[in-house]
This record gives sequence, structure tokens and C-alpha cells, in this order.
Amino acid sequence: MTGPFCLATLFMIILFPSPPLQCQDSIPEIHVTVSSKSRNINQVLDEITLQTGYNFTYNAGLITGKQRVQFSVDSLLLEKTLDSLLQDPQFAYRLIDRNIVIYKKNKFAPIPINMEVNRFILKGRVLDSRSRKPLPYATIALFGTNLGSISNQEGEFSFKIPEIMSDPLLVVSYMGYKQMLLPVSYPAEEEINILLEREMIPLQEVIIRFADPELLLSEALNRIPSNYMDDHATMTAFYRESVKRNDHCMVYSEAVLDVAKGPYPQNSTGDRVRIRKGRKIIDVSTKDTVLIKLRSGIYTSLSLDVIKSRPDFLTDDFLNWYDLEFTDLMTYGDRLVYVISFRQKSHIQGPLFRGQLYLDQEHLALLAVDFEYNPELIHKEPGLFLVSSSTKIRIRPTLARYHVDYRETDGKYHVSQVRAEVELKVRKRRQWIGARYRISIEMAITDVIPGERLRINAADRVNPRTVLSDEPFQFDPSFWGIYNTIKPEASLMESIQRLEYNLQEINE
Repeated sequence: MTGPFCLATLFMIILFPSPPLQCQDSIPEIHVTVSSKSRNINQVLDEITLQTGYNFTYNAGLITGKQRVQFSVDSLLLEKTLDSLLQDPQFAYRLIDRNIVIYKKNKFAPIPINMEVNRFILKGRVLDSRSRKPLPYATIALFGTNLGSISNQEGEFSFKIPEIMSDPLLVVSYMGYKQMLLPVSYPAEEEINILLEREMIPLQEVIIRFADPELLLSEALNRIPSNYMDDHATMTAFYRESVKRNDHCMVYSEAVLDVAKGPYPQNSTGDRVRIRKGRKIIDVSTKDTVLIKLRSGIYTSLSLDVIKSRPDFLTDDFLNWYDLEFTDLMTYGDRLVYVISFRQKSHIQGPLFRGQLYLDQEHLALLAVDFEYNPELIHKEPGLFLVSSSTKIRIRPTLARYHVDYRETDGKYHVSQVRAEVELKVRKRRQWIGARYRISIEMAITDVIPGERLRINAADRVNPRTVLSDEPFQFDPSFWGIYNTIKPEASLMESIQRLEYNLQEINE
């Protein structure tokens, strides 16, 4: 059986955007009664949450939640109760769904990056609140806009905020964690830590929500026409690809793309893309006798939109190929999410996929997919990933993993982020020890305009056979301007900084 997308061009990745939120400026006129002789602010806010059903979000640097207070009110309006508790006239409140965000209005204007780029840049890390371990590929979105980005593998991010937004609010989301609404203060710290808490689901909810995985997936496939974008859209995307030999980065390319996204029905026209800006670094020494290039990595990433280019585990006959199991129930933002695991049937000899599907409980929309080729069989099919290779070398694939996630805009879902990594063991004939090559691709949709059809001339369109690292790009440290990008991991940053230094020495 052949796959639905051409993995000969190597793999790709997708981003988690946060679900849409509804905002109101006014706090509901609810009366609150609290009597506290010796409780901290967090405990008082918890009591108000129990009475009103509204949760509270605030920057820990503004409010000392563990500070003990003597606090009592009797049938006082909610907003006046908060004013009395916090004792600071500079605090303001914003109601978003069932959350009340407590923040201070900014007195200072944001400082733009430079004269040419009128954006403020916020840097930070997304971490687990208990373990302080980084949360890779968390979604960071700017509330009230379609701008978004993701954290890198180490949980780090940088986000460019338009200068015109005086009191911006970031929405940070991660599967299985409570969504955080983070007011941005000016001037900002050099780097902030965003601590996300795990969302626990009551056992009773788990038991009630348990359902047959085959029926769930069948219904999810039936609902694709109503759940996903049925019109054209103009998207901006950040794309990058890299090739590593052992721990040495040989090729690193990245670009900002214009994507003309077609509607999701399977008989619709394909997506088109052009490169708006791009840059590359090549660091190949004489001892690097094997150079692996990614052909058509950009189009491979587009084909990893699994709703539009259906792999066999998302076709109507999935039961012929896969066994399914209901394995978990978790949260994403304010949504319950079914987790369905799948793996190829034991009697099938060739390598298929295994992984997890994440379905929104209410609409059965596919929010994300993690999948990989069967690691026990992948070595049998090197041709899945190679367009061509020399007869003098032996290539053995050891790993091929993919991630895709979707974002809701105006009530319809669309691809938001894709990731992919392929690992190959390569050795020359008559050699005992070879090298390990890791190829990675990432794409994140950083902006989207629903309903707008982008026309891309044939001359500007990326050719499906394009090798991005062969394009005549120049490396410029201040290259990206207003566009949001994915921050490189520490190892890549070291390679980039080393090469920047070498380029400066050559120019001098």
C-alpha cells in the first residue's frame, strides 16, 4: 500500500493554535459575599470563583497571591469586590469567556525593534509549573488577531507584537494543560517564564465520556466538510529545514512563505506557495563526504495537512489497516479532547503508521495528530524517503515522525503547524562505522486571512522540485523584520552564531 503524500521529499511539521475566545470589556454584575479572617489572596479568589463560576488570570509579578489578608464583603458587586481585595486603582479587568484577566494598563509605549520594524519583541520560555521542564511546540497567539507562533523544542519563543496594541494579551495553549491568558506589560523583562498547569479531569467525567474509538473516528471523517475551511484563505507561514550529520549542522534554511490555501474538500484545487523572504547557512567541510538535500520540502510540509491529503489512517477504510484504542481524555484550552491511538494490524507486512489522534469532544474536529512509521519495519523501505542515492553508500532509515495540528478561525479549522523529522544511518560500502543524519522540517502558520484568495503568478510559485538550500539567499541577522519566526534551538543557535562570526571575518 502506498502513502497519500510523497515522503521521498522527506517529512514535515504542524502548529497548535489556540481556540478562539470571546471578549467583553465589562465585568458581569454579580454580587459576592466573602468573610475571610486569615486567608491569602489566591484562596479568596478561589472562593469568588466557586460563587461566580469565573476564573481569574493574572501575572504573578503584579499580585502576591500568597499574601494573607483580612477581607470581608457582603453582597458586593464583583468588580467592586476585586477593587477592595486588590487595593490598587491601577488594576483593570477584562472578561474573556469564563476568565477574568487582572492586569495593569500600560503607562509606557512599547519599544520597537528598530526604526524600520515597528514591532515590540517579547521573549520567553513555556514551562511545566511543577517540574519546570520546557513544553516544546506550545502555541502562542495574540488575542484579538490571527497572529500566532510556537515555542521551539526547548520551550523558547520570541513573539513580535504590533506597536499599535497598547495592552496586548497572549494566549498560551498546550495539550493537557490549562490555557493561560497573559497580559503583556511595557517595559517587559528581557525574558519571561510562562508556567502552565496540568488540567486534571474528574474520574466521573472520564467514565461518562468514554466512547467507541471506531465510531468516533468514522463520525469525525463524516464531519470534515462542516468542520474545516470551505473557502480560500491567504496565509503567512514560517518554514525551516535542517540537515545534521551526527551533532553537526550541515544545512540550515528558513523562509517566510505566502500560502494560497484552497478549501478543504478533497476535490478542491491544490495549495500554492511563494517565498517572500529566505536565508540559508551551509557548513560542509571536506570530511563531509555525504550531503543530503531536501527536495521539495516546502510542498512536503503542505502535503502533511492530513485533512486535505488523507493518509490511510484517515480514509473511510481505515479499519482494513489499523487497530484503534480509546486511550485518554484531556483538555486543550477550554475543550475536552478524545485521544485515540492507532497502529497497523499485525498481519500487514509493510511499514504503515502508528500514533495518536486528538478529537474535539464537542464537534469531533481533528485538533492534532502525532504519527510515525512503524519503527520495527521502517528499515525495510529506504525508498520511502530517497529520490536518488549513490550505489557506493548504504542508507538505513531508523525513524520518521510527524506532528500536525489545526486552529479554529471564524468557526472553521485549518492547518496551523507541522513538524517532521527523519533519521537515517549512512555508511560507505566496506565501512563498519557510518554517520547518523537527521533531517527536520517545521512550518507554522503565523497569520491567516479567511475568505481572501491569493493569486500567485506561475513565475513566483515555488517549484515542487525546489531545493531551498540551493536558492541564492544571503544570511542577514536582522533579516526577518515584522514576521514571527520559530526560535532556533541552542545547538542551531551556536551554529548560526559561529557562521555569522566567520562571515564577518571574511567580509572584513
